[in-house]
Amino acid sequence: MENKLQLEPCQRVKVLPFVSLPNAISIVRLRTALRFRPPGLGFARIGIFIHNGDEIWSFTALPTLITSLQTLADPQRSRVCACSEIQATQQGRKVVSWLLRKHFEDYLSRFSVPGLYIEGNPSAPRAYFQGKNGKARAIDYSTQEGVQASRNVVVRRGGGRRPWFKNEGLGYQVVTLGGIYGVQLEPFFIFTGSDAKKPLPFVEQIERSNRWNGRDVKIGAGHLAFWEDFLTSGAPIVDLSLDGVDNLLLGRSLLQLPSQTAI
Repeated sequence: MENKLQLEPCQRVKVLPFVSLPNAISIVRLRTALRFRPPGLGFARIGIFIHNGDEIWSFTALPTLITSLQTLADPQRSRVCACSEIQATQQGRKVVSWLLRKHFEDYLSRFSVPGLYIEGNPSAPRAYFQGKNGKARAIDYSTQEGVQASRNVVVRRGGGRRPWFKNEGLGYQVVTLGGIYGVQLEPFFIFTGSDAKKPLPFVEQIERSNRWNGRDVKIGAGHLAFWEDFLTSGAPIVDLSLDGVDNLLLGRSLLQLPSQTAI
């Protein structure tokens, strides 16, 4: 589940805001644990959900979930709650943030072709570009102005028989700020080994950074602008909706908001 965002009071967070959210969340009470699901009952039929105790929470319509879960679901104890009701408590906002992050990660998976890899660490979610066949990688993307641009997202840094690479990456969290949900973006660089995919050990990460006088870890406005353009493909609105889930839209314009209200 989403942790409380720890920031200094003077800091400001940069987020891509959700401009539209589904009106309701379906909550299915389970008769038994998910691990005891019948053979052949895969999660793909359920869609995106979070497992919250003995319940499943999802933006998918309740009848669809109950049908997909078959005997695992207890229809009489399942319900639909308005998002506004759930968001009235801090715990509820955390659950909604958790669910939104899973939808955002599903959207990120669409960028696997240009080499974006999602690590899948729930406590520190991030993704980074991997090289192709042990080589550097450049990608093409559309800017907000509709211009086609190119960017070197995996760069070879070391030579010889044991090369190493600098890979561009993105940390992300779903946060709420003054009633607005958004995806906080935190660009970073990571160093990988000769396959241009596997991160080097932490000590070697520091050594590589120091060797290049820290310039490979400095992140500025240009990096945020790239991710803003890349993630939205230059469009003003990103549709994160899936089958059975409507009105889940992410805006492309980064907001800079005070961190005091972030959770």
